[in-house]
Amino acid sequence: MGTWDVGPFDNDTAADFSSSLDETVEAGRPGLMRDALVHVLDADDPLDQHLAVEAVAAVALVAAQCPGGRPVTSPYGPDLPVPALPADLREMALRVLDRVEAEPSELRALWAETDKYPHWLRNLQLLRRVLAFPTPQPVARSWARIDAWMRQHTPTSYALLAPPAAPADVEAAQETMGLRFPTDLVESLACHNGITQWANLLPDQPPMSVAGMVEHWQMCIEIAGDDPDLTQPDGDDEPWWHALWIPWAQSDGDSQIIDMREGPGQGRLGSAAHDDTGHFDDGWPNLATYLTAVADAFDHGTGVDGKAPFLTSTGDLWWARSGSTELNGTPLTPAPTTRARTAPHRP
Repeated sequence: MGTWDVGPFDNDTAADFSSSLDETVEAGRPGLMRDALVHVLDADDPLDQHLAVEAVAAVALVAAQCPGGRPVTSPYGPDLPVPALPADLREMALRVLDRVEAEPSELRALWAETDKYPHWLRNLQLLRRVLAFPTPQPVARSWARIDAWMRQHTPTSYALLAPPAAPADVEAAQETMGLRFPTDLVESLACHNGITQWANLLPDQPPMSVAGMVEHWQMCIEIAGDDPDLTQPDGDDEPWWHALWIPWAQSDGDSQIIDMREGPGQGRLGSAAHDDTGHFDDGWPNLATYLTAVADAFDHGTGVDGKAPFLTSTGDLWWARSGSTELNGTPLTPAPTTRARTAPHRP
């Protein structure tokens, strides 16, 4: 098998699979992709590398149709469009990634012998992340679920959530920043205007008030100034700051940002560290999806970016890596769930 890079279509076998899709009538393409996934799930050990490569290409096409998925732009991908795919292929695709990454997998073993193995794994992890995004619920619904859980299990932490933001303050902030907030951010501010003091209430940085968002945005604008090293992308790397990024959450100068630049990524969540460039690969397709995942973590015990909710010895909410047992020498207790888990979901 000729391979020239780590992408799902950067090899002869995947390119041939793309040609097969193009040669198949449109209605038959989902079936061809399903077959590629099933062949891996039903295969004997060790998993054949050619089966794995075809299935990873199919996984990439499934992920491209998910919220936050990247379109397949490789010249070795299919030239013709893939029609809307059945919803069950998403879970099958996750199981395929499990099989490809686990021993005994010929493809995994071959990549493990190269210096590009971490990059190959990273590509699979990005596909897995997109496939595992929950279907977003309305923001008000997610906050209602979060509030209900916190009122019951950690009332001291719940008390730190601020009341709704005044609509006039939200409008003034948009005028100051010269951009419009996405609908899910406006809806979130209508539930809580950030928190009243620092607390580890969400898996990432704590949400800010409208005033805090404006203050952080203005600070970054002033620091970046007209310096192209801070404001202009460098190839595939994001700039340090962009005027169309909204810092909705922040801690110690590192912020979780909402990208309001025009294009298919508008509304996505990413990160902007005080000593690094912006990043969106590990982000979320939108704020609504992120808050849905947080609510699911409380209700069903699922993870969010490898983190899970815990209760400290004083009963406060604390997010930490899954499996953590202590915080600064004091015990952490896994947070209780609202109800039993009802559907497959991966962190």
